[in-house]
Order: sequence, then C-alpha cells, then structure tokens
Amino acid sequence: MACASRLIVLLLATTTGAIAFSSSLSNHPSRISTKSPFKPSTILPANHNDNSPTKLSAIPSLPLEDLTTLTTALSTTASSLTTSPPSVQTAFTLATFLPQPLWLLLILLPKSPLTKSLFSTYVPITICSLLHLFIVVTSITQPSGTAPLAEFADVFDPSGNPQNAMMGMMKYPNFVTEEWSHVLTWDLFVGRWIWLDGLRRGVFTAHSVLLCNLIGPPGLLLHFGTCLVTGKGLPVDDVVEADVMEE
Repeated sequence: MACASRLIVLLLATTTGAIAFSSSLSNHPSRISTKSPFKPSTILPANHNDNSPTKLSAIPSLPLEDLTTLTTALSTTASSLTTSPPSVQTAFTLATFLPQPLWLLLILLPKSPLTKSLFSTYVPITICSLLHLFIVVTSITQPSGTAPLAEFADVFDPSGNPQNAMMGMMKYPNFVTEEWSHVLTWDLFVGRWIWLDGLRRGVFTAHSVLLCNLIGPPGLLLHFGTCLVTGKGLPVDDVVEADVMEE
C-alpha cells in the first residue's frame, strides 16, 4: 500500500512538472531559437530575470591594425621555424657534396698519389669540421636557434618517448643541417681511418669504405670482418699499442 502511494505521488509530480515546463515555454518563446546556440543573442545567463531579459555581450573584436600586427608576427615565427638563412642553406649543400669526390678517391683510387697526399693529413676532415662549426654558430645566432633546448632534452628523457622527440626535432631546418653535416663529417673520419688501416696492413678496403659512406658504422664492422677473414687480425690503435708496450 505504501509503495502504491509513493508511485501515485511520483506520477503526479512528474505530470505537474511537465505542465509547468510547457507553460514556461509558451510564455517565453525567446528561449526557443533555431539559431546557433553559441551566438550571444540566443544564450541566457543562469540568473536571467524573465521581466528584464538580457543578452550576453559579443566578444570584442580587435582593431584592424592589431590584427595585422598579430598576423605578421605569427607569420614571421612560422617562417623562422620552417626555413634556414641562406648561408645555412648554402652550408648544407656544401656539407652534402664536398665530401663526395673525397669518398671516390678513397674507394676507387686508394693507392693514388693524389689520395695519399690529401688524406695523409687531416685537411679534408678539418675543412668539413669547420663547415659544421659555421652551421652551428650561424644557427644559434638566429631567433629560432638550432632547436628548442626543452625539446632536445626530451630526446634524452628515458621516461618519455625519445624517438618521437627526435622526430619532432626534424621539423627545424637548422637542426637538420647541423645533424646532417655532423654525420657526414664523422663518416668521412671513420672512412679515412679504415683506408689508412688497409694501406698499413695490406687489407682490401674499397667495399668497407663504400658501406661506411652509405650507412656509417656497418662499414667499420665490415672492415673488421674483412680483417679477420683475411687473417690480418683486428686492427690495434697505434697509441693503445704503444701504451701497452710501455707497461
């Protein structure tokens, strides 16, 4: 009996509420709008008074001059992130193509007097290193720098996603140029070392130097393998060998 009474009361309350809501809509048709609900003219505040309807004020618009200034600033910032200064672009081209004839000498003419005269010194490596230094110094003097340090730090954050952070760094042209010349210079340094070891111990190195030029470290591993297969043994650094002999 108690349950039945509660059910009747609930039904009466629901019906009364529905009638009251319908009456409210009839008395205030402005509450119903076919316009976008996000426009100020159709949105009523929570403390709206039926006797004195109010409207939300529209968002104030910026003056045309301020809008132009803001657009120009955003455009300049975006441009600085997507382009490098002409000097860095030229350095990128030089860093890419300058070492290639040197690689050809190491691969095709390893015993040529020209190859020996060039690579018996550190001149080729020094030129590439100075080019890389120029790229670094020029980049860090730009407003955008080489890349944001905060993003660079994410590359070395083991708790995050270092690979994803490195991929994000590649959107900065100055950073790409710096890394590219960095890699090419070190590849040439290792390629020269392989060539020298081959000349000193009579090991064939053309295939190893070529692979070093293409994908770096595997070329060094191939040279080690060639040394073992030909019975020459693994190369020993002269400095290390001298230190061991002194002991």
